[in-house]
Amino acid sequence: MKIFTKILTAGMLMVGLLGVFTPSVSAANGIDICSGDSKDSVYCQNKDKGEDQVNGIIKTIVGVLLMAVGAISIIMIVIGGILFALSSGDAQKAAKARSTILYAVVGLIVSVFASAIVNFVFDGFSKPPVKPDASCNYYKEEK
Repeated sequence: MKIFTKILTAGMLMVGLLGVFTPSVSAANGIDICSGDSKDSVYCQNKDKGEDQVNGIIKTIVGVLLMAVGAISIIMIVIGGILFALSSGDAQKAAKARSTILYAVVGLIVSVFASAIVNFVFDGFSKPPVKPDASCNYYKEEK
């Protein structure tokens, strides 16, 4: 059990650090295909609508799944509590009840982290790319 806890903690730490230390990257950085003559094309006129619809659908699906997993986890925690109350001092029944509660809580935590990762990714892709300003030393020519 201690090894499982250490592995779970290390995994969550790595995922958290990955989200903190990775820059937001977009394939559209520096490329604007909707400038000039092509700005009146069908794609350029409707490009934001499709992305918003897909992002909305995926966020809705993730929200519904998170709600379902949360409801199932709460039901399993209640079942584990009932099993624990009905164990009448039997060590095997009490251990089964504890493991039921533990797995329900772990499943709930994993689903919350999965939802957070999906929301983080879609929020990162839906933001417009950041353009460098004049104060950025990286883009200045060396003399």
